[in-house]
Amino acid sequence: MKIGFIGFGEVASTISKKLLDNNVDVLSSINGRSDKTKKLAKNSGIDLVNSFEDVALSSDILISTVSPFEALEISKKYGILTNGIFLDLNNISPKTTLEIFDFFKGINEKKSSNFIKGSIIGKISSKNQIIYLSGENSNDLILLKDYGLNIKVIGSNITDASYIKMIRSIYSKSLTAVTYEAFKISESLNMEDEFFEVLSITEGKDFKIQARSRIKSLKNSHERKYEEMIEILKFLESIQSSNDFRANNMIKATKNKFKDIK
Repeated sequence: MKIGFIGFGEVASTISKKLLDNNVDVLSSINGRSDKTKKLAKNSGIDLVNSFEDVALSSDILISTVSPFEALEISKKYGILTNGIFLDLNNISPKTTLEIFDFFKGINEKKSSNFIKGSIIGKISSKNQIIYLSGENSNDLILLKDYGLNIKVIGSNITDASYIKMIRSIYSKSLTAVTYEAFKISESLNMEDEFFEVLSITEGKDFKIQARSRIKSLKNSHERKYEEMIEILKFLESIQSSNDFRANNMIKATKNKFKDIK
């Protein structure tokens, strides 16, 4: 079995290590990618081919791990080339997921049925993370459990995995933004230690570790998280009818906070 990746950041490199440890052939390309990505891919031990077209054509399972803004374009450009399964693991809205599905369906039924939406719940490096899958043929990927991945099929509706990711992200990203802002205020007052101490009283002894992890993650990936917040707003706009509820002030504030982080 050959599994190919379009995009090779933290998600792809972490999953690749598990697959390689279980004797799966993993491939990708570094054509046109950043120096950081090239270094990560070269050090991973995967097979590097000349182009992403070659990756798509050679893969039994093709996995997209790019930014939310690139996901639709990547699916149209490379997802359509694979004769196997195309798995999107990007944090995209149900609306974007349906755009990909409809594009494939316009080609033929097999392409759309072999499109599977995946959502990573939890930090990708965590032992507790789960990859939720949805789509007509999502059960075909249960075999990945045998190769080190924690897989759970949530439904045959292509948008199911995207829905659960959006709901969780509304909570977790808003919490991250509030935690970051409160920490920055405490930092400006030289009260960082007191900040963690008083909140640990009510939030539990692990709060300091979890909060620092959220803050570090946000600093390192705020641009991607900003893009993910835009996908969340697309999702909310598609399901809400109440004018009061549609204001989404907390979500918009979170998006703007992520955008403004330097």
